[in-house]
Amino acid sequence: MRDLVMQLRELEVIRIHWTKAIEVEWTRNVIEKQAADPKSIEACLVGMREATDGDWEVAGYDKYEKDFDAVDRKDRHVAAAAYKLSLDDWPGQQVALVTRNIKDFPQKAFNATEVTRYSLALYLERLCAEEPDLVPAAIELCRKKLRKPSYSKADYVAMLFKNGCQSLAETMAALWNVACPSLAEDGSLTYDANEMAKKKAAAKVGTGKKGSRALTR
Repeated sequence: MRDLVMQLRELEVIRIHWTKAIEVEWTRNVIEKQAADPKSIEACLVGMREATDGDWEVAGYDKYEKDFDAVDRKDRHVAAAAYKLSLDDWPGQQVALVTRNIKDFPQKAFNATEVTRYSLALYLERLCAEEPDLVPAAIELCRKKLRKPSYSKADYVAMLFKNGCQSLAETMAALWNVACPSLAEDGSLTYDANEMAKKKAAAKVGTGKKGSRALTR
């Protein structure tokens, strides 16, 4: 999902910013909780910084932390950084604070600001509604870049679904004419047999005739 966000930035759909404190926190979490390799994480961060042409860091936000008592204490630096962006960098423009941890960022904390907090899934869903051509194009570019393993369109739809982006998965499944999974009670992905049969039949109709052409985006 990080690759998709960076691809959206490359296509100028969004601009992304973070702080050194966020880097430290993220690095600690993925190393401690996911046993990630520290050198690989640092290489990832270097690549992300370079991809933004140096326009990534938010600084000077500390003075705003006191304004966010409604936010969990450990996360106030994130709220303050988003608020600082809305005041000093993009005055009068909407700023999206995107996080997996929305429960510690109640929207009421930002009611008097230009900041709106989103889960990644909801943010991508909103972006897709606003940019119905560019977001799917970014997703297709990301899919094609994947190697070892490569991802089919159905694989990528399943990956979106697993990462909580059900609405976006459904949108891409419809565009790509592949089946979209649903979530079973045990957390596994399941597919409707009838839907899969229809998708396979439609694919055969679209590619089975000699001389037929398909336009994909």
